[in-house]
Amino acid sequence: MKTLHLVLVLTALLLSLAACTVASGREIGIAAGERNSNPAMYFEPKRVTVRAGEKVTFVVRNEGTVDHEFESDEAGIGEVVAPPGRTRRLAFEAPSRPGEYPVYCDLPGHRAAGMELVLVVE
Repeated sequence: MKTLHLVLVLTALLLSLAACTVASGREIGIAAGERNSNPAMYFEPKRVTVRAGEKVTFVVRNEGTVDHEFESDEAGIGEVVAPPGRTRRLAFEAPSRPGEYPVYCDLPGHRAAGMELVLVVE
């Protein structure tokens, strides 16, 4: 009986952990980095469109040589730091209110240098 109980507990634990790592919705690739032109820093694409309440996974790839952040207080995206050459995944549920929301790198000078995109919620 104890063995059956242990198996059930371990199975529930494994299923819980698997649910935490499953990507939600469609994936949206975002490239981040720096360049020797104006603007000096970038997110690409510059506009991303999602449906209100849609579940997506942002895949943020830092192509640059310094850390970059991906966040939006306005859209409810918490700060995600992507070190140089690394990729970060972020499960996200779009706001229920349609509109345009800024998403940016909040490190000093990065947003002013061009690290901002527009999240369009339809």
